[in-house]
Amino acid sequence: MATASASFKSREDHRKQLELEEARKAGLAPAEVDEDGKEINPHIPQYMSSAPWYLNADKPSLKHQRKWKSDPNYTKSWYDRGAKIFQADKYRKGACQK
Repeated sequence: MATASASFKSREDHRKQLELEEARKAGLAPAEVDEDGKEINPHIPQYMSSAPWYLNADKPSLKHQRKWKSDPNYTKSWYDRGAKIFQADKYRKGACQK
């Protein structure tokens, strides 16, 4: 078959891949390096580390987990978190009138 799928792995290739993953988790093999040169933690589960199919990721990377859109003007000032404001703790006559 000349038109075999690129994602097809033989039983032997799959076994070697599992052994390499085990060695990386044990610290016997070097960690996988992403396209930015950062090491990928081998203890990250595969469902988190593998990019979705529609991103067409050629090399291993965790870019799909990072924040894509970073707004430099973004601030959290729309409310003052932790600010102390007055809060009534006793009933005052006339407080519940329309």
